[in-house]
Amino acid sequence: MNNRSKTWKSFLFCVSLLAAGSSYAGRPLAVDDANVNDTGSGHIEAYYQRLPGNVNTWTVSPAYGLAEGIEIAASFNRDNTAEVNTTAVQLKLRLTESKKAGCNVAASLGLSQTNVAGVGSSQFVTGLMTCNTEASGSVHVNLGLVNPPSGPATGVWGVAYEREFGALTGHVELFGAENALPTVQLGLRTLLTKNLQIDGSVGRNNDESIYSVGFKFLF
Repeated sequence: MNNRSKTWKSFLFCVSLLAAGSSYAGRPLAVDDANVNDTGSGHIEAYYQRLPGNVNTWTVSPAYGLAEGIEIAASFNRDNTAEVNTTAVQLKLRLTESKKAGCNVAASLGLSQTNVAGVGSSQFVTGLMTCNTEASGSVHVNLGLVNPPSGPATGVWGVAYEREFGALTGHVELFGAENALPTVQLGLRTLLTKNLQIDGSVGRNNDESIYSVGFKFLF
């Protein structure tokens, strides 16, 4: 596989993850939830990922509660393997109130851009639903569409289940893109302090192992 093909393969995979929420989902989830930061509150996530094809990436992603039910977010991703930078912005709207026992929905939309010459921006939109139970944890469902700079728009999807176990919160999730093999992933997170979380995930995609480690700072 030549360098151009490797770059394009990596780009498409990152776009698929982005459309499924990975750049904005609460670490270490790739599937996003239907909640937003409170007004005036936010967080910054930073993490390393090892993706299929031995692709090594670093991501920094801040998010901020702009107003009631409205969150803005951005991300910067560096693919050290293909030497590709991807920047993205997203607007997330919570459409119904979050419930401790019950379901709520939200929607997000945004665009991403790489530094690859001749490659334009990609647009994406995602519908989000979260269902909570006080005893059994939470389920998150994502359905979205990503419009890459060339080629037809592609559907993306994801489903995740997470639950607290004392000081730890674990999850299992499955997500993917239309006409592509899905990714299955497990993750754990915990708070070191009131404002600092550490986390990690392991998964499989197309018979290849993937993993991530990172942290989240809340403010």
